[in-house]
Amino acid sequence: MRPRQVLPRLLLLSAACLGLAGGLFLFGEPEFSYKRSNCKPIPASLLLCRGIEYPDMRLPNLLGHETMQEVLEQAGAWIPLVQKQCHPDTRKFLCSLFAPVCIVDLDETIEPCHSLCEQVKNSCAPVMSAFGFPWPDMLDCSRFPQDNDLCIPLASSDHVLPTPREGSFQKITKTNKMPSSN
Repeated sequence: MRPRQVLPRLLLLSAACLGLAGGLFLFGEPEFSYKRSNCKPIPASLLLCRGIEYPDMRLPNLLGHETMQEVLEQAGAWIPLVQKQCHPDTRKFLCSLFAPVCIVDLDETIEPCHSLCEQVKNSCAPVMSAFGFPWPDMLDCSRFPQDNDLCIPLASSDHVLPTPREGSFQKITKTNKMPSSN
């Protein structure tokens, strides 16, 4: 092979390897990603996340989707499960994966809590199974952080998302509850 042919082939091979590395960005493993996450407004056409309580999402998301088109195409398949109302937090859980909350001043990705995943799985896996669908490996609850970490909790939990405090973020936990409005 002539030296003039080696360089273009080497560049093509390098580009292919970088493309494969980008697909490894799953469930909080940013060291494998060559692209930095960024905030995008959640589009109204993302029906899975209709009524969610935050305006911006992070791309790539927790399922490795890098474009809004990918998110919209894949998220639509989960709307029937939300409509089955198998758990009150199904929408919150799925939306946190397809459109993870994005706070500009916070580089960390906020994932669903392990307990949120477990509760939704326990309620919804039987519904999925009745229609011939197993609980997918990509939603393996062991991948998500425990509730004492920064994560999206069950609606009934004492945790909340981070709140801005003079340019920083503070996690509210069971030992640091928000004041009640009684």
